Amino acid sequence: MDVFLEQEDQWTKPSVVARIAVSMPLKSCSVEALIAEAEQLRCRGVRYVSVRRQQVLRLGEHVLHDVLGDSGISISCLGFAGGFTGSLGMSYNRAIDDVHRAADIAVELGARFLVIVPGEQGLHTYNHAERTVRMGLTEVLYRVDQRHLKLLVPNDTVLGCLKDVFRPRECPVNWVERMGSNIIRPLIVVRGQTAACCLPDGWRESLAAGACLRICHRCGNYDENARLLTRILSYLARNGGVSGFERLAVE
Repeated sequence: MDVFLEQEDQWTKPSVVARIAVSMPLKSCSVEALIAEAEQLRCRGVRYVSVRRQQVLRLGEHVLHDVLGDSGISISCLGFAGGFTGSLGMSYNRAIDDVHRAADIAVELGARFLVIVPGEQGLHTYNHAERTVRMGLTEVLYRVDQRHLKLLVPNDTVLGCLKDVFRPRECPVNWVERMGSNIIRPLIVVRGQTAACCLPDGWRESLAAGACLRICHRCGNYDENARLLTRILSYLARNGGVSGFERLAVE
């Protein structure tokens, strides 16, 4: 599940919650399953879903857009692109082009976020890998800004690789903040063992600035993470409102 700010212009200060939206991961890989899932989500009051690029390839952009649209559901987030250090089997230049293609797809789907996988350290030194990631993010900013998208950089690797370069020695939220761009925001992931479920300092301020909070649905601690999400939503609701959020909480 993703938690994000639906209307950024309503925030007056980081501690005040205006309107928080919840997005569910889309599971369908066939048109028949998509139609059934869209109806189930509509009945639960879910208005946003996150989608993987593999699903877009299998189902087609227009099918996804039309079926979800008929149920009043929008796509909030598309994942993923990047791998600037070669972790996705592409050269640096190909990775840049891939982000551009993914941004075009995100716009076609009406998404507002695109997840970027920074890449593994691989054969690079850590400093060189980090510079490569920063350079890649900077290089795609203009194209992404033209499409009115935000890039989400996970504070925990999407691919589950322990060698991912984006494991900075400092708080990963600070790493993203120092990029100095409101287009690049952290994707704050809650995943894995209890020790990893602690939210980093500054998560509320990052959420206020357009970041996204993701409760990982594919890990052994899903139940614990889901309960954490419920507590987070309760906190947010007390500070300004998530209408009907209790219907989304995992029992």
